Amino acid sequence: MFDYSQNKSQTGLEPWHPLEEIGATILEGTPQQSGRIDFGSLETPMITGVWECTKGKFEVTYPWNELATILEGNITITDSKGNAMKFGPGDTHFAVKGDRVTWQIHSDKVRKAFFIYTGDQVAAEAAE
Repeated sequence: MFDYSQNKSQTGLEPWHPLEEIGATILEGTPQQSGRIDFGSLETPMITGVWECTKGKFEVTYPWNELATILEGNITITDSKGNAMKFGPGDTHFAVKGDRVTWQIHSDKVRKAFFIYTGDQVAAEAAE
């Protein structure tokens, strides 16, 4: 079992590739990402771990389905329709593969625990 509690210090985070290498477009600042994978890999259908990024703003298209809970920091995620959603510690969001979003990190850094599904993607739509 992995403990992603907000009050637990998350250790073992390593610098990851620049955001541009995953297709992100930097809009403000120089956000730098780091993280830790606790289960799975990019070659498996599921990945879970911790991701962290420093202050800045970037646009990215999700290459997978992801459920994430903010552990530290404050962000605004704006979808391609212009809907802006604010998230802070304890808030959870879900992104569908192919969603094009803008992340704005307001605090010095943001940290999230994530669950990613990378397996065969079946076309799905959100329930209304």
